Amino acid sequence: MQNNDQADKNRKLLRKEVEGLLALITVPVLVVDAVGQVLHANPAAENVWGRSLVVLLNQKLPALIDTPKLLDCVKRGKPLRDCSVDLLDQGGKRHPYACRLDPLIIDRQVEGAILQFTGQTVEAEHEKTRKYTTRYTFADIRGSSPTITGLKEKAKKIANSQSTVLIRGESGTGKEVLAQSIHASSTRWEGPFVAINCAAIPEALLESELFGYEEGAFTGAKKGGKPGRFELALNGTLFLDEIGDMPHYLQAKLLRVFQERRIERVGGSESIPVDVRLIAATHKDLEGMIASGQFREDLFYRLNVIPFYIPPLRERKEDLYDLIQYYMKSFGEKLGREPKRFSTQAMKCLMAYHWPGNIRELENSLEYIVNLEIGDLVTINSLPASIREFWTSKEAAGVSTGSQLEHVANQQNDLTVSSATVAQLGNDQDEEQLIVEAIQRFGKSTEGKRKAAESLGMSVATLYRRLSKYSRK
Repeated sequence: MQNNDQADKNRKLLRKEVEGLLALITVPVLVVDAVGQVLHANPAAENVWGRSLVVLLNQKLPALIDTPKLLDCVKRGKPLRDCSVDLLDQGGKRHPYACRLDPLIIDRQVEGAILQFTGQTVEAEHEKTRKYTTRYTFADIRGSSPTITGLKEKAKKIANSQSTVLIRGESGTGKEVLAQSIHASSTRWEGPFVAINCAAIPEALLESELFGYEEGAFTGAKKGGKPGRFELALNGTLFLDEIGDMPHYLQAKLLRVFQERRIERVGGSESIPVDVRLIAATHKDLEGMIASGQFREDLFYRLNVIPFYIPPLRERKEDLYDLIQYYMKSFGEKLGREPKRFSTQAMKCLMAYHWPGNIRELENSLEYIVNLEIGDLVTINSLPASIREFWTSKEAAGVSTGSQLEHVANQQNDLTVSSATVAQLGNDQDEEQLIVEAIQRFGKSTEGKRKAAESLGMSVATLYRRLSKYSRK
């Protein structure tokens, strides 16, 4: 009796171990008996068929796969490699996959088989890749201020974590750029990056966009239903932009997804596993919304596991010159325009401006300048009207007078100094002053001197010769 109990315990332990191993496999796997009845399915198979393990158990292969020869191969114990099969979803729609069949033979008797399904059609995979890939990496987050440098370092450290990230900051600061950069540097980089703007989708449609829906769930529902963003982001990252605009009733449903890591489609009852990493973003004051009852406190703490704050551009003006230089060069190359210089007044104006639209507004303003300025000198009259009006207001005059911004603008009033600019200054004193100011800005390191030389329009060798010349004076 004791031996039987131990054998039964060993069998249960072995079964648990096998189930655990199958759960680690990211492609759909079915274990069937000798007549093609499902004995076990891994989470990936639950997701593909849109049915829970409880529903899949005891299903026969013909109800799941429209390929009659597959059942015959199971019964005969015949192995298969890369056999083309059609998986049937709940609506009866076919999905082409490649199947590998490994028979289970015990004491020369066929006891069943393990079926592994890989890959959709090449076209479908390419379409998904095109639609849900990232455009940005950490290299696209411009700026060398301590705030931005620290933010990038922290983001790189947590990129491989599976923990939820909450990114906060004003509109236009680059929250999605940071989210994409985290995904692109994570172990999920080959998976999809699926974004949804919770503020841009009507409240009545947001639930079905997030969780998907079953056929007949509502008037106009597609035949066979439709997967939601959670399902589309399988093995990747789901970016919930403007999470502060999510309706209160959906916040409760989202909280349950955090707890269970499963979803239910609208109009459905099946629990579908979702292996996704969540990154949320908002420009709203969530703490204030919690106090007023507009946002769930428990959801906030689920989201705020790894918090990030991206400061507005007005709080990191030291990055402004590098950003202007980068975008002017980028738009110049894109639009086929010659490099342009900024007058001292124009640069002062840009430095003093408060940039309420942040990086997005800066980018748009510089694209405007490159498009409309036909000369090589950008003056105040070349700037967008909103920036010119700010400069002429009393507030702008107060900001610029005697401020550090004016000092920076004077140092960096020419974004694209040509190779002849320094030579055209007319005397050594002016040239020396420009070089000293460039070294003060970029530093005395080798990299700093390289940047200084680039900003002055001279080679590094020329810069060293000039430095040696002035040091002997």
